[in-house]
Amino acid sequence: MSIENRSAVPSAPIHPLAALATLALDGVFAVFEVLDPLLLVFTSVGVGLLGFTATAMVQRHLAKDSWGTAIAKGLAMGIIAGVPYPIASTVVGVPLLVWAGVHQWIRLPESGDRPLLEEPDEKR
Repeated sequence: MSIENRSAVPSAPIHPLAALATLALDGVFAVFEVLDPLLLVFTSVGVGLLGFTATAMVQRHLAKDSWGTAIAKGLAMGIIAGVPYPIASTVVGVPLLVWAGVHQWIRLPESGDRPLLEEPDEKR
C-alpha cells in the first residue's frame, strides 16, 4: 500500500506558503488602523493586490495549478487579505495552514513500515 493511498486527509486547496503570505499581509492593517482611517482604504486595495499576486504566483509555480485555478484562488485570498481588519485572514489562513500540516503529517510513514536508514551488509 502506498503512502498516498493511506492519507485520510485530502490536500489543502491553498499552498501553505500562500496562506502564510495572506496572514503576513493581514498584519499590515494593525498599524494603519491606528494611524489614519483614510489610509485604510488605500492600504486595503494595495494589500489585496499583493495578496492576489502572491497567492496566484505560489499556486501557479509551486502548487502547479493551471492559470485559471491560480487566478481564482489568488482572487479569493486577495479579497480576504484586503479586508481591513487583521482578524479576517487569520480566520481563513490558520485553518488552511493546519489543514496542510495535518495532510503532510498523515502522509508520513508509520514507524516500522520501512527503515529510515538502511544498514550496509557486513561481509566477514
